[in-house]
Amino acid sequence: GGPCCHTRTAALLDTNYSLEENTCMEKNSKTEVWAAAGIFAVIALAAIVIFGIPAQREAAARDVVKDFGGELQKVSLLDPSASSTMAARYSPYVAPELLAAWQKDPESAPGRLTSSPWPDRIEIVQTTPQGAGYVMQGAVLLKTSAEAEGENAGIVPVIIQVVQREGKWLIAAYQEQKITADSEPVRN
Repeated sequence: GGPCCHTRTAALLDTNYSLEENTCMEKNSKTEVWAAAGIFAVIALAAIVIFGIPAQREAAARDVVKDFGGELQKVSLLDPSASSTMAARYSPYVAPELLAAWQKDPESAPGRLTSSPWPDRIEIVQTTPQGAGYVMQGAVLLKTSAEAEGENAGIVPVIIQVVQREGKWLIAAYQEQKITADSEPVRN
């Protein structure tokens, strides 16, 4: 063995045995502590990479919904080119299967139905973890040219499911209270 391994005979003959043994034990103990710290660091880093930090994951999912909300006014659902406009504007934020369903039936999709009011943005009121993603409750805030900054022309309640696919957050489900000729948007 190495310098820290003594045979029984060497121990009997070596008057410094107990001192060397203690020094070797201290070296082994320090090595074990550093090895344990290294293993812990690797495990912690792997957990962060695999699972993400919950607050950062939620913030990233919420950002997708907020950014998507900014695109709603740019998609006129009654325009003959609504399907291609949706593909261009919504594809960074929406799961392909949901986007395909909206493209088949543009009037079922979120976007601008009339010249006024129009969807200005989405405000998220509550975020609930669900599986590997989130369900968000919020509202599409409507605008007209008459509202001052910070005001809105009404709100449309919405529930949105956001999931992570291949490291990217996407809206997988979207359900809003549709405004019809018989209903008025909720006023703030």
